[in-house]
Amino acid sequence: MDITFQSSADRRRCQFLFYGVLRHRRRIDTLLARLISRRPKPKLVAMLQVAVFELLSAGPERQPKVVDYAVGRIRRQMSRSEAGLANAVLRKIPAEDEKLQREAPAAVRFSHPDWLAERWTENFGPEAAEELMAWNLEPPPITFRVRGETPAIEALKPASWPGFVQLDGEWARVEPYLKAGMLYAQDPSTRLAPEALTVRPGEAVLDLCAAPGGKALALADALGRDTAGVLVAVDLPGPRLAPLDENLCKLDDGDGPRVCLLAADVRELGEETLKASRLPRLFDAVLLDAPCSNTGVLRRRPDAKWRLEPEDVEASAALQSELLAAAAKWVKPGGRLVYSTCSIEPEENAGVVKAFLKSPVGKDFTCQSQQIWLPWECGHDGAGVAVLVKGE
Repeated sequence: MDITFQSSADRRRCQFLFYGVLRHRRRIDTLLARLISRRPKPKLVAMLQVAVFELLSAGPERQPKVVDYAVGRIRRQMSRSEAGLANAVLRKIPAEDEKLQREAPAAVRFSHPDWLAERWTENFGPEAAEELMAWNLEPPPITFRVRGETPAIEALKPASWPGFVQLDGEWARVEPYLKAGMLYAQDPSTRLAPEALTVRPGEAVLDLCAAPGGKALALADALGRDTAGVLVAVDLPGPRLAPLDENLCKLDDGDGPRVCLLAADVRELGEETLKASRLPRLFDAVLLDAPCSNTGVLRRRPDAKWRLEPEDVEASAALQSELLAAAAKWVKPGGRLVYSTCSIEPEENAGVVKAFLKSPVGKDFTCQSQQIWLPWECGHDGAGVAVLVKGE
C-alpha cells in the first residue's frame, strides 16, 4: 500500500509512532490484554496499539487529549461501539501501566523476549540487563561520518566521537552532502573495525561482507591518495550489491587507490576470481564484518528482537566460524585480520575467535586485541572487534 505524506513532519510522526509501537509492543499488548477480555478486530487492535504508545509517551496533562483524538479517529473509521470500547480501555491505561511497572518482570516492562532478558541477565547481571533493554527502547540519533571538511550547515551538530556529526535539523538540508559523498550516515560503532585494521597508504586491503559500504568508504579514506593502494570489496550476489556499488561510486574518480567490487560468497571466493581482475593473491589487511544476531543494534533494528530465536545465536556463531576460516587464507604473512560483529553475545565474539585460534587454519595467527563495546556503557551501538595477526 502506498502512503502519501503531506510533509516531512508527517512522515517523521508516522515513523515515530510505528517504531514506537514496535519497540514497546510487549508492554502495550500486555496492557491491552489486561483490559480487554476478547481480542478485537485487527484494525482496532492496531489503532489501540498506536494510541497506547502515544499515551505512554505523553505527560499527564496531554493524556486526555490523546484519548479524545484516538477515540474520535476510531469512531470515524469503525463503529460507535468500538469507539466506546476504546474510550473505556484507553482511560484506564495510565493506572494499569503504573501497576504493570510495579508487578511485571523486566522483560515485560522493557518489551523484550524472555529468553533475551534471561541471557543478558546471566551474561551481564540484572542491573546491566535492564540498562540494555531500556537503551533499546530509545530512538537512536541520526549520525554521520564526515569525509573531508564538516559542512557548515545548521542541521548538524558535533557528535561525541571524532569525525562524526549528528543531525540537528531537517534531513533535506544534509541530502546534498550525502549525495556528494561528503557525509555518510552511520553509527559511530562502525568506526571501530576499520580503525582497528590500521590501514596505511599503499596497502592491499580486502573488505569481506562489505555491504552496504560504510566501512569500505572508511578503508578507502585511510588508504588516502596513494595510487599503489588497492581496496577489494566483496559481498554476495544479489540486492546487497546495489547499495555497496552506489557507495563506492562516491569515491573520487581521480588519483587514489584502485577500488574493485566483487560479487561472491566469501566461503567460495577463489584465486581465479582475483586473478581475473588482476588483483593481489594475498592482502596486507583483511576485514571480516560478519553477519550476526544483531543484538548490539536492537535500538536501531527493533524488529530484530521479535524475530530472533535462541538457536539463532548458535547458528550465527557457526556461520561466522566458516567465514573467519575463509577470510584467513587471504592474509599475507605479517598481515592483519580484523573480525567484527554487531553482536554483544560471547559465543559470536570471544567464542568464535577462540575456536579459530585452535583450528588448523588459525594456528598461524595470534590475537593482538579483542573487545566488546556494550551500548549502555559506550553510548553507541554495540560491537565486537578482534585483531588477529598472522606470523611472518
